[in-house]
Amino acid sequence: MKTLLIDLGNTALKWALLGDELSPRTVVHRGRSGFKEELYAEWLALRPDRVLGCTVAAPDLAFSITKFFNENGIPWNWVRSQATFEGDGLTLRNAYDNPMQLGADRWCAALGAIDVAPGESLLVVQMGTATTADAILCEGRDRYVFLGGRIAPGPALVKQCLEAGIPSLQGALGQWRAFPTNTRDAITTGILDLQASLVRTAREELLRRAGTGGVKVVLAGGAAGFIEPRLRELVPEGVMRRHNLVLLGLAAQARHGRLREA
Repeated sequence: MKTLLIDLGNTALKWALLGDELSPRTVVHRGRSGFKEELYAEWLALRPDRVLGCTVAAPDLAFSITKFFNENGIPWNWVRSQATFEGDGLTLRNAYDNPMQLGADRWCAALGAIDVAPGESLLVVQMGTATTADAILCEGRDRYVFLGGRIAPGPALVKQCLEAGIPSLQGALGQWRAFPTNTRDAITTGILDLQASLVRTAREELLRRAGTGGVKVVLAGGAAGFIEPRLRELVPEGVMRRHNLVLLGLAAQARHGRLREA
């Protein structure tokens, strides 16, 4: 069975066939309501048997894609979070008060992180417009719990808010310094320390819950490169960077078994 995987984000779409999820194609849409016919033609030429997708984009953008698949008789499924994912060799329980409220991208990223670092408790950190830090407790080799997570403004949004409130602070970023002696470095250091402190606090809380098992930080997202050097200074052991966690999570669900349809 040929499966097309789609990660439809707020500003870009990533897609790949199952088996090629480590090398996806990317289309930047920046919230536009549709895509060029060339993309649809390329998908049609692939002749997928089914489509598994994750969307956090505007509904009209997702509708433009599902309309195309409906018109061409291609079964599709926007994956959603669920109370428990049970598949072959993998169980992930969702401890959210309302499991359906958890964003599909965070759920898929959790499954993707488990797939790349099995058998460990994980802090899954995605850095984009928002920064999310989600705690995954390993209860056994194949059993995990999504304990919950933190959401905060991402680095760029923090900088935008600072500049909007204090116009005199507009300007390029500098470098992290222990004792910044110019405004650019002071802003950069403040933003980095805000992000890194959120991650470190979340990791420490998960460590207390996990006990002696340890915790690995899985770092992803467009702004991951900005924080990674500082984060490795604060957490010298157990930080790994991985791209395309949502697509990896979709692939894991396709391989491991049962899916919940949107």
